[in-house]
Amino acid sequence: MTSRLALVTYSLALILMVGWLLVAGQEILLPVLVGIIAVYILTTAADALVPVPLIGRLPRRLRRLLAVVLITLGFLILASFITASATSLSAALPQYAANFDALQSKFLTAVGMKQEPNWGNLGEYLLDMVDATTLMPTALATISNGGSLIIAAALYAIFILAELDSLPDKTRRALGNHAQSEHTMELVRKINERIGNYLAAKTLVNVILALVSFALLKLLGIAHPAFWAIIIGLLNYIPYIGSVIAVVFPVTMSLIQFTSFSHAGLALVLLMIPQIVVAYYIEPKFLGRSVNLSPFTVLLALAVWSTLWGMTGAILAVPLTAMVMIILAEISHTRWIAVLMSEKGDL
Repeated sequence: MTSRLALVTYSLALILMVGWLLVAGQEILLPVLVGIIAVYILTTAADALVPVPLIGRLPRRLRRLLAVVLITLGFLILASFITASATSLSAALPQYAANFDALQSKFLTAVGMKQEPNWGNLGEYLLDMVDATTLMPTALATISNGGSLIIAAALYAIFILAELDSLPDKTRRALGNHAQSEHTMELVRKINERIGNYLAAKTLVNVILALVSFALLKLLGIAHPAFWAIIIGLLNYIPYIGSVIAVVFPVTMSLIQFTSFSHAGLALVLLMIPQIVVAYYIEPKFLGRSVNLSPFTVLLALAVWSTLWGMTGAILAVPLTAMVMIILAEISHTRWIAVLMSEKGDL
């Protein structure tokens, strides 16, 4: 009994220490982990180029280099489009001041209030809330921090890719024991396969969701449909809640653009339909057992990693937790934890 109590105490102390290290070492660990995730994406993309005529005959390193170039160009184009759309949207906000006032009048009429309350002009109040002088420093700080993280992660990813082919041989030499080295390489292969399959499937699902959302936004006549569709697709990397939160933005845009609660309600219903289809049909079908995590584990991981590392932690929650589960499954004393984390108890 005493030994079990000591084991539990040591385990809790270790968990607390690891949690503290994750928070304290965020600036070092986060770019490294993002770089590793980027390597998974790049290697998966390079392998996907094999069936392509001519390109598939290129050496693996050249295919990886081509994947780096294509993904970098795609990222730069996407970033420039998002920045331009956000700037255009910000410039158009003052035009909707009268719409804010009309919404205020409609709301007061609907609730049976005949006199305007003390808060005065709702449009001016909301525009003051999004004053550029207030939001600009925060936005610049966020962009600066995100840019620094991406640059650091890109450097790590490039250097990891440069020595990726020699890594198996280095691992065998470092471990010495043939059986142990082969076991370690099998563990790494399992992690590579699961994370690569998850990221590929998740990206495909996000593209489908973004295209469907764009069609619905275009049908509804909501301004900047491509911008909102991209935001919905990107936030869908956050399990369960990301794209649902993203729907709030175009619905709000519908409200202030058309000053119609019925139009906003219709937009909410139509945009939520693909979210439900994705959550309950497409993702289970495409993702399947790619990560083998139970829904509760995903939600708990989302809470933990987002608390530790914010939005980036929320996006990386599933890949990081899948890595942890695979490692725990290889240790006899912690295998039971991996079984509880899995979807159906099969490892």
